[in-house]
Amino acid sequence: MQTNRDHTWIVMPVYNEQASIAHVLDAWIPTFEKVLGDGNYTYCILNDGSKDNTAGILKEYAGKFPQINVVEKPNSGHGQTCILGYEMAMEAGAEWVFQMDSDGQCNPMYFEEVVNKSRDFKVVYGYRKTRDDGWKRFAISRIVTLFIWFATGVWVRDANVPYRYMHRSALEKLLPYVPKDFHLANILVSTYQQRHFRIKWVNIHFDDRFGGEPSVKVSLFAKHGIVMFKQLRAAFKSVK
Repeated sequence: MQTNRDHTWIVMPVYNEQASIAHVLDAWIPTFEKVLGDGNYTYCILNDGSKDNTAGILKEYAGKFPQINVVEKPNSGHGQTCILGYEMAMEAGAEWVFQMDSDGQCNPMYFEEVVNKSRDFKVVYGYRKTRDDGWKRFAISRIVTLFIWFATGVWVRDANVPYRYMHRSALEKLLPYVPKDFHLANILVSTYQQRHFRIKWVNIHFDDRFGGEPSVKVSLFAKHGIVMFKQLRAAFKSVK
């Protein structure tokens, strides 16, 4: 595969975000233009079966900005939608992939620092040192860290953070090993990358949602915690 040197794919899953998506695009597009350069990125927005007017808003923005690539797909959940975006980026020859969320919690003010760190590191993540989305989600993040440690022996500070800048070498060999039924697939990705590449962490503040409801419920983590533990342990053993 011939790569497009320094070209970045932004992978952003979207589900029922009509209340926030325009705000997110208006905030982030100028940042991508400034940091990455005009025409040096593809903004891949994967609409994961939204039932509201998200698709209409995305169509409007795609008509204005040629860098936006909207992918309409059936609902498969956040994690597997991210994996699809990563696979598309690899097929397109992207050198770098930045994954973010579409709910307004990812603040663009930290992006330039993340990109600058990538000059020396293959994988750079934001670490949600402070956050406005409540103590329950903070607690879940810490519990996930412990789950990963017990399942794999790898300590990942913020395994499900949606603020990650990754070189293709840290993705392409991993993706075939991600099970299609692994719901929180980004946790497996971050565990692999911490073990093999040592994630560089950049402190960020995580804003509260701009609007709408989260697609990944707090109750989902509790309900599927044991399943995730078993899946993570089994899947991680298969990745060399």
